[in-house]
Amino acid sequence: MELKKVEQQWNSFPEISMEERPILSSDLEQVVVKNPLSDAFYLKNKILIRIIAGGLLLLYNIYQLRQEYKDGGRDLDRQIAIFIMLAYFIYFHVRLLVFADYPALLALRLMPFLQKIETILDKYILSFGVVSILSGFYTLAILEKVLSYFKTGAGLSIHDNGIYKWLIVIFLSVSFYIFYLHMVIPKYKKLLTAVREYKGSIADRPQKK
Repeated sequence: MELKKVEQQWNSFPEISMEERPILSSDLEQVVVKNPLSDAFYLKNKILIRIIAGGLLLLYNIYQLRQEYKDGGRDLDRQIAIFIMLAYFIYFHVRLLVFADYPALLALRLMPFLQKIETILDKYILSFGVVSILSGFYTLAILEKVLSYFKTGAGLSIHDNGIYKWLIVIFLSVSFYIFYLHMVIPKYKKLLTAVREYKGSIADRPQKK
């Protein structure tokens, strides 16, 4: 239903003709041509999923903080760091969702619509930095559990070695960011570039008349 609404709104834009609309494929024999900006519009679902996942992880982190405090706080520094990152992660995405104002987004005219979509995409790409850091923390936690299962004391060795622990977190975070940079982020950058180029072509059109 939402895709139909997007397409109906797209068809109602008076500033451009059918021939001037961007398309996802050069195959003009397709029966249906999908509006590529709907991919940016549907970031709403991904943002909501991230907020829910972040909230659940934050609740679990609060429980872990409580347990660490009771047990003497050997890993309290890492749990506090995770708490700060999760709190910022949730704040970042809630703020992005409020800024996007999806219920009112389709009521905008073409240029304000494109500008807002561009900002949403840009911020969403930046969010992978925080996702990389959280991925590093939780991958280390899983690694510790696996090592403890196969070899008693191996997981505790990492757990108790502060410098070694933080170096592993940094290494994993950078590794995850490189992975996202090559495997996930490019499709969003491609979409962002398409939106910017399309917005630029609309802005330049009156000068060509």
